[in-house]
Amino acid sequence: MTARYAPLLFIVAAAAAACGDSTGPSRSATSLSFSAHAPATSQMAGTLALNGQMTVGSGGDTLVITKAQVVLKQIELKQAAGVSCPDSASKDDGCEELKLGPVLVDLPLSSNVTAPVTVSVPSGTYREIELEVHRVGGDALDAAFTAAHPDFSDISIRLEGTFNGAPFVYTSKLDAELEMALEPPVVIDGAGGNITVQIDISNWFRNGSTVIDPRTANVGGVNEGIVKEQIKRSFHAVEDHDRDGK
Repeated sequence: MTARYAPLLFIVAAAAAACGDSTGPSRSATSLSFSAHAPATSQMAGTLALNGQMTVGSGGDTLVITKAQVVLKQIELKQAAGVSCPDSASKDDGCEELKLGPVLVDLPLSSNVTAPVTVSVPSGTYREIELEVHRVGGDALDAAFTAAHPDFSDISIRLEGTFNGAPFVYTSKLDAELEMALEPPVVIDGAGGNITVQIDISNWFRNGSTVIDPRTANVGGVNEGIVKEQIKRSFHAVEDHDRDGK
């Protein structure tokens, strides 16, 4: 595990342990991974992931993404789809709260998934996962995060690359709670398992058949709203025991 994932492992594991008690259900070690690729059923033509970068092409335009980073703050696993979890989840309300961060996730652009982090959750059947894309603010945890990652002050997402050969940096202030159904539901038992969150960044800068110049989607840009909506729709979660991103 690389150093950038260590805070995530520590915070998530500690919070998960605090949610349970000795009289509750048995707990199982379950890993959580992230992928920058679309589900196999929705992969877009004109996308190539190779040599640590992702290329998106359409018509005469070529977008090359060389770095993609997202700030996350909280993850909740839900045993009943559609449940609205309270701010402090407990073992009695069908939610298992795995508070974290904020933490920076570097999305792999050519490999399948990130090095997974391991969490401890009660055995059971989980039908939904919720996470927050977090715009870094000014509370104590955010201030410590910004000190370590000064490029992320007041933003949640940062991408680097080129559009038709011209360098760009794309940033977003998106702050959103995203709910993802687990279909089929994920059964966590003594054997544990892995859940992969797929983030389809290849579709962020598409508007139909047109590839969007990321520079026009920065804060105040004409395509800011379109790209924000594409980002919110790009998150999916799947059971992925072999950690191949599928």
